[in-house]
Amino acid sequence: MEYLVPLLIVVLVVIVVGVVARFMGRKTRAGQGVTGPQAADGNASRRGREITREMAQEASAKLTPEAHRSIYSLIARQQVLNAVKEYRKATNSGLGESAAAVASLAQFPQPSPEPAVPIPTETPLTVADIIGAAPAAAPVPNAYRYRAIVSRGDEVREVASTRLNEEIFGHIRSLARTGDYDGAARLLREHADIGETDAKEFVSMIGPED
Repeated sequence: MEYLVPLLIVVLVVIVVGVVARFMGRKTRAGQGVTGPQAADGNASRRGREITREMAQEASAKLTPEAHRSIYSLIARQQVLNAVKEYRKATNSGLGESAAAVASLAQFPQPSPEPAVPIPTETPLTVADIIGAAPAAAPVPNAYRYRAIVSRGDEVREVASTRLNEEIFGHIRSLARTGDYDGAARLLREHADIGETDAKEFVSMIGPED
């Protein structure tokens, strides 16, 4: 069954070429006789063209993706004459050329041509455009602020920060209790917005009970 369609198309090509050759032969006989090399050339022109893969590639290249799908749909349904008619309509080719083209397409199936991808013409974005389009970082609602409190006598000091927690403040207390006030103050400044003088005064107030 898979060879039926190509066979029908080849037969169609032979019929079309034969009709054209017979018509041309009558016109030649109606005029003056032709002999010699010219007659041989005429006999050669009446022989059908050999169906090749190159013919199929050339025929496919002339088709749009829509026409390509339509013609192969007709070939699959064995509507050979309609496929030839569709090829003629799509390419403005002659009857014999269209029949040979459809025969080559049936014998050597070709992939559908892809439509051309349009080249974007938009103006490229600048750095300012990209920065302006980026959403701004939303503030963290109700962020927890750890409150570190120390006291000495009646003096009470407090440092509040979202970067502080009980574990970090425990390290700060340990450093201060061992006498490393510089280290305690430095660790406090790394986790809270506090100046150097205020940090040193704060850790100097840390006692055994804090």
